[in-house]
Amino acid sequence: MLQLNFDPFPVLQTDRLILRAIGRADVEDLFMFRGNTQAMKYIGKPVLTNIGEVQGLIEGYQEHVRLNRGIIWGITLKKNHRLIGTIGFHRIEVENSRAEIGYILRPDYWQKGIMHEALDRVIEYGFEELHFHSLEARIHPDNLASAGILLKNGFVKEAYFKEAFYADGQFQDTEVYSRLSEVNLSGGLN
Repeated sequence: MLQLNFDPFPVLQTDRLILRAIGRADVEDLFMFRGNTQAMKYIGKPVLTNIGEVQGLIEGYQEHVRLNRGIIWGITLKKNHRLIGTIGFHRIEVENSRAEIGYILRPDYWQKGIMHEALDRVIEYGFEELHFHSLEARIHPDNLASAGILLKNGFVKEAYFKEAFYADGQFQDTEVYSRLSEVNLSGGLN
């Protein structure tokens, strides 16, 4: 069984990005996309309406990390360190060596390859450092951009669930994508 420990918080880097912990200093930047209806269109969670809700969200992220239940990184550009998105494993099944990955990015940073770059690095960390056997992502079926990013990063579409969850006053469909590690639990290649 996996043994997770996110202390100290693992900071990840790519050519353009730093993926880091989210803290109180990020409240306004986080509100810029979690309070944005365009950014939240396919997320299936309520659009945040005030700074207090954002502070509560950050406290939830920090609690998840402290309890080793999940980890969310803030996506920042190396050139300015401002929070432009989040990515992480918000649900980890230790007993199954499996995690659900989720992400969101400010709309003014869409179509620039940023999420592909961040996702690639987080997948690498999940398989090589945390030793997950598999990853999954659940997306809204109309979110073609997210489906494209997942496919580009080696995920395959596994399922389509009709009316799988309730959000925005109605039941919503969801698609499930997954990716298996290239290394099996005994340490050899599959």
